[in-house]
Amino acid sequence: MVPIKEAINSGAWLQCEKRSNLFEANQFRIKINSFRKLNLSEIDEPEKIDNLENSAVLWLMNIEVVNLNKEPTRTRGNVYALILIDNDGFSFPVFDDSHLNLSSDFAKTSGLKRFYGGTILPKIKTLGSLVFQLPDDDDAEYFISLEDNGIVQEV
Repeated sequence: MVPIKEAINSGAWLQCEKRSNLFEANQFRIKINSFRKLNLSEIDEPEKIDNLENSAVLWLMNIEVVNLNKEPTRTRGNVYALILIDNDGFSFPVFDDSHLNLSSDFAKTSGLKRFYGGTILPKIKTLGSLVFQLPDDDDAEYFISLEDNGIVQEV
């Protein structure tokens, strides 16, 4: 796990490895460019967002991704497998909502649409964003990790 603030400040690329089965591992690198709290007024038709908890806050993470596999890879099993872990050990997956991440104008302008159900080609840097639904706690620190005990480490 790598602290998000440290990753942004250092500009470091993070090596990610997510096992798809016993014999295969998907590998990619990410660079976190920014991580900021979203205001719902930035999103067109925010009332169409499903499963948004009243006390939660949306955070937008702008990232660069490089697929290190020999073949194009779907973002669902890789980039969408990223999770945030807070300083108390609670984990938060990428927020998955078709309006917010795909069909809204905000999805297009913010880069959310790029990783929603798409593919990434090998060796080519791809820019996009992910959104996380987090508790309303400005003092929390978050660490980037991968679900299913995937590995995230500085290169």
